[in-house]
Amino acid sequence: MSVEINDFLVPDIGYLIYRKCTPTWEIAKNEISFCDITYVIEGRGIYIINGVQYEVKRGDLLCIPHGSVRMAHCIVDDLMNVYSANFKLYDMNGHQANLPLPLLTHIGVKSDLIGLFRELSNAWVRKEIGYRTKTRGLLLVIMHRLYELILLKKDPTRSDYRVKKAINYISENYTSNVTVKELSNLVGLNTVYFGALFKNETGMLVNQYLTQTRINHAEDMLQNGECNVTEAADRCGYSDLSHFRKQFKMIKGYSPSQCLRHQPD
Repeated sequence: MSVEINDFLVPDIGYLIYRKCTPTWEIAKNEISFCDITYVIEGRGIYIINGVQYEVKRGDLLCIPHGSVRMAHCIVDDLMNVYSANFKLYDMNGHQANLPLPLLTHIGVKSDLIGLFRELSNAWVRKEIGYRTKTRGLLLVIMHRLYELILLKKDPTRSDYRVKKAINYISENYTSNVTVKELSNLVGLNTVYFGALFKNETGMLVNQYLTQTRINHAEDMLQNGECNVTEAADRCGYSDLSHFRKQFKMIKGYSPSQCLRHQPD
């Protein structure tokens, strides 16, 4: 099943905190006008959302949509440490939106995610010049990380370092004649094992990944009016224009000439 993610959401942060709960900590019952993301690092607590009670624990992520009625309190013998972010989320038309995430998900304790929340919280507290731009960007990175973990069911932090090395090489050398043998030699594996490992990690054969990378770059060039079809093919490593057109249409569903940005007269 394919997952659709709105890439055009903009957060407006209202409140950020790393909270070490005390025995008397609670959230009074109220209807929120913002999204609330709470990541539980330690301990347990009780949240009541729209009349439904949830016990949250270490590694849980709460994503409470705006318009919800919430209240919460600690479990005294297992106090929580949490990162919380309250923010309004807008689409490109200025309409308020919610994150496409479940209300409660157990994602485990992820060191990279904790690092992002820590950096976000520190930037918010310090309030240096440009901090709103920085915190908005960090929150978007966190949102993307949560999409990967929860919606896309993948965890890049667990990716094989040899596949990462090959992917980095492809991104820097896609214009040249990159081969499976060249990549397997780069990471010190035989071609059969490397090919299987690459497919297991990315879901694509090496040549499929390379082709998609080239075509994506070509699409960007054409959409931005940077060059014509022939030039895009050449810049992306294609010496055969007919082959480029065929692969472009196979991957994108339309011809490269349809991708050219319309220039004003």
